[in-house]
Amino acid sequence: MQSKTRPTLRLWGRQEVRRGASFFASVRSLIGARALLAVLQFLSLPLLARLLDVRDFAIMALAMAIPLFANTFSDAGLGRSLVRRDHFDPAEWSTVFWFLAAVGTALGLLVIASAPVYSAVMGEPDLVAVVIVLASVPFLQALVSPHQAKLERDYRFHEISAISVASGVIALGVALAFALVGAGYWALVAQQVALAGARAAGFLWLSRFRPGLAFDWPLLKPHLNFGKNTLLFSGVMTAQSQVVILAFGQVFGTSAVALWSMAERASRLARTGLAGPVSQVTLVSMSRQWRQGDGAAEVADIYLASSRVLATVLVPAFVAVALSGDAIFVWFLSEPWRPVAWVFALAVPAFLVEALTSAGGRVFMVSDRTDLRLRMSVERFSLGLVVFLGAFPFGVGPAILARSVFAVLYLPRYWSYLRRCVPLDRMVAARLLVAPVMAGIGCGLVQRYGLNPLAGSSTFAAFSTLAMAVLAICAAGVFTRRELRSDIALLRRSAHRPGETGSP
Repeated sequence: MQSKTRPTLRLWGRQEVRRGASFFASVRSLIGARALLAVLQFLSLPLLARLLDVRDFAIMALAMAIPLFANTFSDAGLGRSLVRRDHFDPAEWSTVFWFLAAVGTALGLLVIASAPVYSAVMGEPDLVAVVIVLASVPFLQALVSPHQAKLERDYRFHEISAISVASGVIALGVALAFALVGAGYWALVAQQVALAGARAAGFLWLSRFRPGLAFDWPLLKPHLNFGKNTLLFSGVMTAQSQVVILAFGQVFGTSAVALWSMAERASRLARTGLAGPVSQVTLVSMSRQWRQGDGAAEVADIYLASSRVLATVLVPAFVAVALSGDAIFVWFLSEPWRPVAWVFALAVPAFLVEALTSAGGRVFMVSDRTDLRLRMSVERFSLGLVVFLGAFPFGVGPAILARSVFAVLYLPRYWSYLRRCVPLDRMVAARLLVAPVMAGIGCGLVQRYGLNPLAGSSTFAAFSTLAMAVLAICAAGVFTRRELRSDIALLRRSAHRPGETGSP
């Protein structure tokens, strides 16, 4: 079938093909950088867990709530807007830089001003100094957003990857150094500041963008209009992620915050290391198919295919560990962190839904329905908050379980929103989860009631649980091998269109 090509796509020649090839190589570079950072975090977490106590992680989790929310607004959605511009206009980019510098300054001052009030509300005097120091994070993020956008626009993703890895290594080194000298939670604070500082220095140095003394309001207005829905969506998602920490800290104290924070950290390694890169690549494929292919139908197929790949890898392993992972958390983090196992088990459904719906956000983007995504996120956050707070009087466990049950029950509604953009079959989307869930449950129960009682040490139990999680992934792949093979082939084809030459 001859693909329909829009006027802006008629420039495909050897030069454009080479550009496309470098783009996909850059995407692979980003994925490699994320994977390396995930490994570094995986290796450093048990060291930090042994050098610091539970309260240190709780203080850091509570302190990050305000700066993290401010960080959501630091870019104001303008970085992505700059990347999409056809031409580089120094006056336009300088205008955006000075606007974001003002936004970052204002956010930093607001975070500093809120520190005493927030500390008093949470009943933790130590939060004042920590929040004030962390106010530098949103300021630095706002300041270098145009520089990062310039690197992305110039297809210099390999340099972005290098900056990400270097800053991650520096930050982890700083955290471990502070922890070794007994700095307590300041080790975690120093890690965040060092990470933001190293990233900012790298972007400033390598981007070669130097703002001029120019500010033109008409040049700024189109970027503000573009970033509005993206900005509001990010704010809602940040609020959704932080409401648990704020509520636990207010009612149940720092121990509950620490347990939740560690369970979330443990799941984040896999979610960001796999779901993030897959959704990145999926966005590229969806965008190309939407422009050059059959449009909505192909995007729906890509969404289902990427969801099956993610579900096959993530769901069985997470479910198996949730059912039998006590030994893993004790061996990995030490005995004081044993309760993280049951918190992780109760939270796993919500963690998985968050990872599996990451590709859905790309559907809203490529179909230019960010307004619909914002409406869905507000609805999901509002209903989920009611359910979460309704279970709150019954304790930490029921509140986390209620959050997970709601996440699963909301999936059909989420798919209904996607159907307004693409012809998505909800039954197919639901069925692709069945085999991974059953494989995870089967292997998890075998480990819990068959192998754990025979384990002579926590080390054996931990490694046998990890082996069973890998077996669960293999079992899910075997059960769905025909569909999985077809989906992988579809994802590979989606990077190409008929008539294109060159290798991605």
